[in-house]
Amino acid sequence: MFKKKLISLSLILIYSLFITGCGKEKIEEVTYAKGLPENSPAFREFMRHELRSSFDKTLSHQGHSYLMMRGDPDGFFYYKITDKQLQNIYKPIFSVKENYSGKLYDLRQVDLSKKGTVMHDKIAKNLPDITSDKHNVLKVKTANGAKKFKLPFAKEKEIYSFEPEAINKEDMLIQVLVHEKQEDGNAQIYYLFLKQDFSKHQIVEEKKLYATIESGKLNDYLSVFPKVSENGSYLKLFDNCILEKKTNKVRKIKKSDYLSVDGKYVYINGRKEKEKDVMPDGIQKIQTMDNYFKGTDKYEAQFKIDYENIADEVDIKSDVAGLAHISYFNENFVVLRVKYNGMFVGTAGSVNVLIDLQKNKNQPTAYLVDLGIL
Repeated sequence: MFKKKLISLSLILIYSLFITGCGKEKIEEVTYAKGLPENSPAFREFMRHELRSSFDKTLSHQGHSYLMMRGDPDGFFYYKITDKQLQNIYKPIFSVKENYSGKLYDLRQVDLSKKGTVMHDKIAKNLPDITSDKHNVLKVKTANGAKKFKLPFAKEKEIYSFEPEAINKEDMLIQVLVHEKQEDGNAQIYYLFLKQDFSKHQIVEEKKLYATIESGKLNDYLSVFPKVSENGSYLKLFDNCILEKKTNKVRKIKKSDYLSVDGKYVYINGRKEKEKDVMPDGIQKIQTMDNYFKGTDKYEAQFKIDYENIADEVDIKSDVAGLAHISYFNENFVVLRVKYNGMFVGTAGSVNVLIDLQKNKNQPTAYLVDLGIL
């Protein structure tokens, strides 16, 4: 009798363990490969991010063309660049056998605007022309006419620079940088929200922006902020801030997590650990914005990385990562920099890890190459 009970209990235990094991999805380590991913749209988008000027801003993306804006204190202009033009620029990097970082440096010297098409007639292309009298008046001209806007700051300050942040058929957002006339410090940022037909506008100082959004005063202009969830319930603001439309509350991404460039995804624990300069290896998790704020256990991607295995793959004689962090993260593509400690002092070497998630989000390919990306 006792023996029968023991066998029954054993069978129940084995069955329970079997069910538990089946319920857990096995998380695979990435597949490592040397070199660069070819014919990869996600890599192309990463290269556009790397090759653009620090003064460039993407205003829109339609089909295979990007509308860009380049601004500096002397003004700004618009230009378009296509996927094909971009690919022709970085194509030489695939023929490199070594010194990838040197070739990437050379490619960064290429002016994207000269390879694309500069939009000379702004008004005809439904793009605003913006000028300033350098005091506190901004003039905006569109196909619907022109209007002057007086900014609310003291006389001892002046407009330093201005540029469009976002443009669509209904609304536009213009950023204005203001500073003291006699010195370079104490800069302030103002945002001008306005309708394309000039029927209404709102000027907000940067430090009051999120409070003004939460008050509902900018509800008529929210189309300037990109949707980062399928149902449009979340909008990407600036930095690591997201607007939850249902509650009209501005929510922040946790300091330990990393927001994608497009604001649609969150890399869980993608920031460096507090006590050291190394983000944790092992299981990596990425969530959509909707699942992240709902606190679910649903993940867009789950995979493993191992710093020791990466070192072995590229023949670095060290298994201790002294520095590891995300350099770039967008939909379907992650770039890490991993730097290894020397045996006693100094460093043993470093490598960039390019994780391409397009084909398989649960066992992606990680391309190992030193692009010199920090």
